[in-house]
Amino acid sequence: MKEQLEGMVSFDFDSVFVPEVFSSILIIVLLIILSIAVYISSKKYIKNPLLSPKGIFNIACIGVEKAEDLTVGIMGERNRGFSAYIVPLFAYVFLAFIFGLTGLSSPMTYFGIPFTLSLITFVMIHVQAVKTNKWKYFKRYIDPIPVFLPVNLVTMWAPLLSMSLRMFGNAISGYCLMSLVYYGLENLSSAILLQTDLTTGFGVLGPEGLLLSWVGTPILHAYFDLFSGFIQTLVFVMLTMINIYQEQNEEDGEQILERVQNQ
Repeated sequence: MKEQLEGMVSFDFDSVFVPEVFSSILIIVLLIILSIAVYISSKKYIKNPLLSPKGIFNIACIGVEKAEDLTVGIMGERNRGFSAYIVPLFAYVFLAFIFGLTGLSSPMTYFGIPFTLSLITFVMIHVQAVKTNKWKYFKRYIDPIPVFLPVNLVTMWAPLLSMSLRMFGNAISGYCLMSLVYYGLENLSSAILLQTDLTTGFGVLGPEGLLLSWVGTPILHAYFDLFSGFIQTLVFVMLTMINIYQEQNEEDGEQILERVQNQ
């Protein structure tokens, strides 16, 4: 019986285990724990609204307030409730970008994760388009003449590909550059300590390779993980809101950004 099952299903855990997915699960668990902590700390403020928020509850209040301001600025007052999706989305994407600082794999370096996030946005865009335009939604695919149907169907997937590839490309480029820097510093450390493999000419990598691992890497991590991660998170969140809002109104992306900047 076991042999028959093994022919259909692989029991080799290493063949199906993806470190980036494991990191993603850890981030989700961390966000759930933080949410529970915020909920517990909020009870005393609910009982006594005159108390000044402190600690983790104060941080959560600031985050929600900023998310609501950003949502209202881009999508209008009627979409204020959409910030309930923006807050966890922003938190997850940003943590996913900087998770590599823990020494574990960043979820964003596995294309399936940014693609899944972009797919959710893609579905929300078209659901909103159908909800707003009803049957007129399908007319866009045969404009200006029906012969353009194949071209319009292809371009329909452009937001999905551009948003997912943007996040994946930035994450994987930072990962590759940091790997090259650490590899070079490890070999340089081994060369300084005269631990070189004469057969290959490369340094012998080991604990000795940590001698120069601190040279310049904190600054690079600050840029590739923290700064770049924050920018990419903000861009993804704003594109999500802009694309969905465009389906509710006739404004294009440039008009929305100009209106937000003037507020």
